[in-house]
Amino acid sequence: MKTYIISIVLVLITLQLTAQEDVSTTVIKLKDLITHAADSYPNEEPQQIYLLIETNASGVSSDHRFFLEQGVQLLLKRLQPEDKIAIGTYGGSNKTIVSYTEASNASHILTELQKIYTITEQDTDTAKDGIDVAYQFAKSYFVETSENKVIMMRNDQVTGNSIAANAIKEKENKHKKTRAERKEAGQPYKLGGAIAITALSILPEVLEIIKD
Repeated sequence: MKTYIISIVLVLITLQLTAQEDVSTTVIKLKDLITHAADSYPNEEPQQIYLLIETNASGVSSDHRFFLEQGVQLLLKRLQPEDKIAIGTYGGSNKTIVSYTEASNASHILTELQKIYTITEQDTDTAKDGIDVAYQFAKSYFVETSENKVIMMRNDQVTGNSIAANAIKEKENKHKKTRAERKEAGQPYKLGGAIAITALSILPEVLEIIKD
């Protein structure tokens, strides 16, 4: 009987530890970070977010710099001051460039973000996997009372990353299926209206960020 009780306790401890290491994943395109920040935040639950950005051999191109910087600024503005963000890279660079920092310290986060535009030989260590680095980092600093998540951003100008590409494709296929099902059921699919409403709702915030 004693052995049986000990076994049950061990199973419960194992399940609890597994649940504590539950880090959710969201895969988006880098240029969609602004929309994602507007649609998903603010959130009532405390947030601990790892922004994982796909880079090429030279970092992030100037074409994507606007979307990245404005997206991060909007995200920081919509998070609660005590919510935390970390930033890392995968692909051309594989490292964590910003440890978990409270959103209230936005100036530090935005300053450190600039490192993503310059990649050194040390950053391109092929022995490392940036995706694995991100998840190990997220699990090491897991906070049970927060939503722990990795937002993986796919860079359109980088090729060969099958993990991110497949995840995006799966989401797109699911979206198309939903639209087809609605059409078959005779229900309108007002995606364009939803996007328009979202754009109008965040326009003042985006304009304020750009002005600053």
